[in-house]
Amino acid sequence: MLIMFLRPARASIGRVPSVPFRILTLLAALSAWALVVVGGLVRVTESGLGCPDWPLCHGDVVPLERQAPLIEYSHRATATVVAVLVVLVAVWVLRSYRRRRDVVVPAVVAAMLVPFQALLGAIVVWLELPPWIVAIHFVVGMLFLATTVVTAARARRRSLGVTQAFLRTVWSGNAVALVLVSLGAAVVAGHADEACGRQWPACNGGFVAGGGSAMLHVAHRSVAYVVAALAVALAALACRGAAPRMAAFVPLVAVAAQIGFGISIVLTEEGTRIRQVFEVLHVAGAAAVWASLVGVAAFLGPPSRRRVPLESVAAPAPAR
Repeated sequence: MLIMFLRPARASIGRVPSVPFRILTLLAALSAWALVVVGGLVRVTESGLGCPDWPLCHGDVVPLERQAPLIEYSHRATATVVAVLVVLVAVWVLRSYRRRRDVVVPAVVAAMLVPFQALLGAIVVWLELPPWIVAIHFVVGMLFLATTVVTAARARRRSLGVTQAFLRTVWSGNAVALVLVSLGAAVVAGHADEACGRQWPACNGGFVAGGGSAMLHVAHRSVAYVVAALAVALAALACRGAAPRMAAFVPLVAVAAQIGFGISIVLTEEGTRIRQVFEVLHVAGAAAVWASLVGVAAFLGPPSRRRVPLESVAAPAPAR
């Protein structure tokens, strides 16, 4: 499903998107990333029921008296801004760039996900934060972020010299990153974030000890190591001329920061302010890693089934 979504549609010949449209798609993607971060702040500060009713908050339009309602309401306000931007992008692309199916498809999917994700958010509040519904809400939010990033990347897409090895690696990174995001949501939903105690890289004195929760926690760590290895591989390939270096080093920096945030969470005491800061940064880092890998894959396109020699991609053709 991920490959089908990221793969550009065949009929993608059409007008080149204007600069204002590309700016709007970038704003939509950045606001979708901010929405994920604010959602993480809501969870970390336990403000999910700060507004027990929906769409109002304690019967008011804008709550200003207490911290929890204000944080929860900031998430709703950010979601409203995101919804407006995403709908504007979808309307614009349908009116002006209908022949650019590679841009139309992700833009329309993003717009369709807006009411679905809003309904999930309302269900989370009405059912008083059931852990697995919260986890699904988070994963759908990350998929929504992906649609906005794909739209922005496709609107800027141009031909670049990239090897098939680099493309295969970055697409593998997307698949593994989706697994990592899902496992992270499962760790939180299953209350497995403390299953290994304050130990890293060990878990309760061994590689994995402590039952199912510890196994889930270690699975999340292990997949994170795989994502890190793929990010390093992308950087190594880019240094050899397989792709523009920016396409590799943005995911690498995001992955390195994210691993640092995750280790810091493990090593800091639960309930402290610094721990909450690292937890919010960990959510922000997860969204940044996911968005960077999705963006690079969407910008460069899928790997070809035919083998292409490195020299034919990276080196200019000799003059005749």
